[in-house]
Amino acid sequence: MACTVPCRTSGCSSLAAAAGQAARVALAALSLTACGPASVAPGNAAEAAASPTPTPTTTPTPALALALTPIRAADCEPDAPQSPCPIVGHWRIAKVYVPGAGNPLADDRAMVGATLTVTPNGAGPGALRWDGPDTGQFDIRDVCTGPFLSAQGVPAGDVAARRTLAAALAAWGVPADAAAARMLECDQGQWAVPDTTGGHGLVLPMGARVAIQWYEGRFLLLERRALGV
Repeated sequence: MACTVPCRTSGCSSLAAAAGQAARVALAALSLTACGPASVAPGNAAEAAASPTPTPTTTPTPALALALTPIRAADCEPDAPQSPCPIVGHWRIAKVYVPGAGNPLADDRAMVGATLTVTPNGAGPGALRWDGPDTGQFDIRDVCTGPFLSAQGVPAGDVAARRTLAAALAAWGVPADAAAARMLECDQGQWAVPDTTGGHGLVLPMGARVAIQWYEGRFLLLERRALGV
């Protein structure tokens, strides 16, 4: 026999009475199985009421999504041998290295926490510039317009600079090869002290981190960050 929803109908009750107590128990079990979730047994009402209501998911607003989206290296020209793609993004200084200092890891210029941004070259020139904050402890006015990197596989900078970079990587505990560093160059503007080749300091891209040469022979270790962070 098939009962329509709801299952507590007069037809079902009459058949159960005629069949006796055992038949009523069997029929009740059969009715609940056949009619499925459309009917809820009185004994289960409290349990059903106590069931947690699904929490709706929150979709970030477009403004929030944009604020949390970093500039990606893929937005510039990854096939160009001198593309700045490996360093395009938003960066925060995490550590410093000051050669010759008693404690070379001491942040004597309050540089840790300062941020900079590298934008890709596209319809117009990109740029490497400081975001701030301007603590007055070091000059953040340098801007490298139209940044590009020296070709990979070609030794960049002088031997002393590469040796200092190797010492910095060891002090920071970063397993990277100083010999893979490339020279930062700018179409216009200024960034750190130009070397004899016209470059603007060594740069060692390391994915989520980058080492950059700064004034006085020091090196900065920067970590990639999300926009607005």
